Amino acid sequence: MIVSNVEYSDWRNMSECAVSLGEGINVLWGMNAQGKSNILEGIYYFARGRSFRGAKDRELIRFGCDFTRAKLAFRRDGYENDTTLEAVIPKTGKKHLSRNGAPLSSTSEMMGSFRAVLFCPAHLTMVTGGPLERRTFLDIAISQLSQSYLTYLRRYTKVLAERNMLLKNAASGTRVTETEWDVYARQLALYGSWISAYRAEYVTYLSEAVARYFDGMTGGRETPDLTYTSHGLTETMPTPLSNMAEEPTAAQDALYEKLTSNIDREIIVGSTLWGTHKDDIRLSLNGKEAKLYASQGQQRSIVLSIKLAEAEISKKIGGEYPAILLDDVFSELDDSRRNYILGSLDGRQIIVTSCEPDIIPSNKSGNITFRHVKDGEILEE
Repeated sequence: MIVSNVEYSDWRNMSECAVSLGEGINVLWGMNAQGKSNILEGIYYFARGRSFRGAKDRELIRFGCDFTRAKLAFRRDGYENDTTLEAVIPKTGKKHLSRNGAPLSSTSEMMGSFRAVLFCPAHLTMVTGGPLERRTFLDIAISQLSQSYLTYLRRYTKVLAERNMLLKNAASGTRVTETEWDVYARQLALYGSWISAYRAEYVTYLSEAVARYFDGMTGGRETPDLTYTSHGLTETMPTPLSNMAEEPTAAQDALYEKLTSNIDREIIVGSTLWGTHKDDIRLSLNGKEAKLYASQGQQRSIVLSIKLAEAEISKKIGGEYPAILLDDVFSELDDSRRNYILGSLDGRQIIVTSCEPDIIPSNKSGNITFRHVKDGEILEE
């Protein structure tokens, strides 16, 4: 999967900007606040359906403008022609998405068409932050590989919000029937069991790949471990990413039991205390919790390993490598780690942002494209 070209109109600080990209390594370089990360933000928007910086869609519109437009052309492996995705976001009203000119009804319909793996400094919170950071990583990675997972996730989120409102109403004295509690418990158990099954399988692949990459990056001196924790986890779990035939009935039963056995306690706190919205990945290094005992360098190596593993799993499940986006990452790494990452990603498209063009180690030559970004434009050099 190769990004051929991306075009912007009134996106962030870019009035009109077109960026052509090649296979191999692409370096977007320039001083800070010139638009390098804005370009990556637009590319990744088509993989995730929203800004990786947490911005609302309307915040992507250039100041003083009525709408913004981004258009991405990419080539899938084995295909002769590019696929084109376009997003038009108005200041008021609904955004418009299309694929090869045909309208798309929603962001979820777009997701999965184009896949990308992003690493930026903020991703260190996967180690240092709370469970939400790690669940978000899983949701983004798996949603790019499975429309079914995204559907289960959205349904679960909707039902969870409704059940939490029911709990708050019950705490205020509103009568809720046993039938209502049962309906919500069964829905959450159904959707949650599928979510936990997808996540369990993904973390199995992730743990194996992270161990390999971390070993190569550090010379085998340290051992990381990733363990998935979930209220929906049972001794045997189906593997829906590779085989949809088996249903997660045991996980569904386990979740239903928890959601029907503790309602009084949940009413007191006003929220659902059990379910896959409490899932986590426990990260450890040499048997100790990485969040507490790993150095900043070790934490960075863990996250880099996770991102390399994400790209590998995307190929394993999706059949082709995603585009690799590295936003201001290499400046914090020594040459040995830069060389290791580029060696691990050899033959894939990498798009790197940097303040200086010489961020690529001097021993790397060949297929490298440089694009100088200044004031939201690509300078011809």
